Amino acid sequence: MTVKKSTFQMTQQQFCRWIREPDIEQIPTFPLERMQIYRDLLFNNVCSFINLVYPVARSILLEAQWQSLLQEFFQKAKCQSPLYNDISLQFREYLADHQHPILQEYPWLEELLQFEWLELYLDTVEIEEIRLTQSTTWQLTQKVWVLVYQYPVYRWTTATTFAQIEPIPSAIMVWRDDQDKVCVESLSPLFAMLIEQLSFKPYSEIELYDLIQSVVPDLSEQETHVQLDELIMLLTQLRLLNNLELP
Repeated sequence: MTVKKSTFQMTQQQFCRWIREPDIEQIPTFPLERMQIYRDLLFNNVCSFINLVYPVARSILLEAQWQSLLQEFFQKAKCQSPLYNDISLQFREYLADHQHPILQEYPWLEELLQFEWLELYLDTVEIEEIRLTQSTTWQLTQKVWVLVYQYPVYRWTTATTFAQIEPIPSAIMVWRDDQDKVCVESLSPLFAMLIEQLSFKPYSEIELYDLIQSVVPDLSEQETHVQLDELIMLLTQLRLLNNLELP
């Protein structure tokens, strides 16, 4: 029994190695034509998952470059999940964890992959409803993500070309609204910092005032209150702030 089990495991491992690298691994004791059909099916499924999640990255890169990345990922990555959102995340993590040369060649690519995957994540994840507390504190009504990018990847589409790519540092807020739509809003550096803090816990207006003063001490009292008024206006327009009762 032990010998049979060992033989089966060895055959299984050889089968998997051949699926990954058919040009290197010795062909298992199965009909080659059937093996190739199975490999093509598996490879095409993995590719379709990744292509679905990263359409902009795929359209900007040369097709040969993209196909090379897919082949490398299929051969070398150790995927543990059959789910398409997990496979697409592992593709991005594989390139980042291995400091892949293509990320050095195209410094915008890692940010683009992160943003495209986040869109999928927000479109599919079950977000826990926020329990609103005191109406005298500033509290966000939705879970938000604040991101800082060196390239405006959130504006790019499948029509974007290499010639249009240039570094433009920016901060954005991403969230899913009550209609399950993924939303993006550009932010000033100050608003990005304040909203990120609000994403962790509620703040009183006095606490936010002190926070602004600690970050931008040159602002006058009036200028600080102007910033708070503009922030409350923005968050209210976006329906992201609780019904605040100002003192």
